[in-house]
Order: sequence, then C-alpha cells, then structure tokens
Amino acid sequence: MLKQPLFRPFMVLCLAAVVLIFSHPPLYAGGMPDSEDITGVVWKWQQTRYNNDQDAVPPDPSGYTIAFNPDGTLNIRADCNRGGGKYSNKGESITIKVTHTTRAMCPPDSLEQTFIKDLNAAAIYFFKDGNLYLDLKYDTGTMKFGR
Repeated sequence: MLKQPLFRPFMVLCLAAVVLIFSHPPLYAGGMPDSEDITGVVWKWQQTRYNNDQDAVPPDPSGYTIAFNPDGTLNIRADCNRGGGKYSNKGESITIKVTHTTRAMCPPDSLEQTFIKDLNAAAIYFFKDGNLYLDLKYDTGTMKFGR
C-alpha cells in the first residue's frame, strides 16, 4: 500500500490524466470525424480528381451544388438543371442516388452529366480542412466540395 504522503499526489495525477484523455477531441487521420454533419450546407463542387490523372473542374462551383437534407433526400444543381434524389450514410459509407432532374439543354461544354455520374458513384465520404470529399466506387477518383 502507498504511504499517505505519496497517495494524494498519485491520485491527483491519475485524475488529471483521466480528465485530459476524455476532454481532448479524438484525432483522425485524413480529416474530421465521420460524424460531422453533411446536412445544413449547400456544398459546391470544386473538382473531381480521377485516378488516371484527369480532372473535372467546373468553371463556376456555384453552378454545381448538392444539399443533403436530414430526411435522407438531397437537392442538386447541375449547371442549368436542378434535381433531387436520396442518400444514405453510415459511418464513412455513403450512397447517393440522383433520381430526377429538369431537362434544360445545357451548353456543350457543361459538366452536368459528369457531375451526376460522379455523385451516383460515391462510396465513402470524409471531411478535411472544412471541405467534403466523396471517394468514388472502385477507387476511381475523389470529388471535392467546398462551402
């Protein structure tokens, strides 16, 4: 058994260690925790970087957006069209299904179809430096969104 003069400092040190461990937010490799809420933000598409060293970069990120609603639905803007669909997420996994869009004729250089195709291929999401990233299925690329 510890002698009384050492017992008190030892207990204070143990208590301080426990408080420190449980009061510090956890650290995550690769970004913010998966539990950061993706809802309540209109995410603007910055780019998709494909694993074949190609990029898709919209000329105006505000023309390509996605908003995740708390009820599992989503709203998108894909250049000259608007649309919606559904999503589900659990842990770091995400499934996105764009189910409908308006059918306006976008300019020939539009990235509308690329944007929708990439959204539908999302498999994993994570946050880093305040941005949302969607990794695409089969490790084919990563979409980056800003606020």
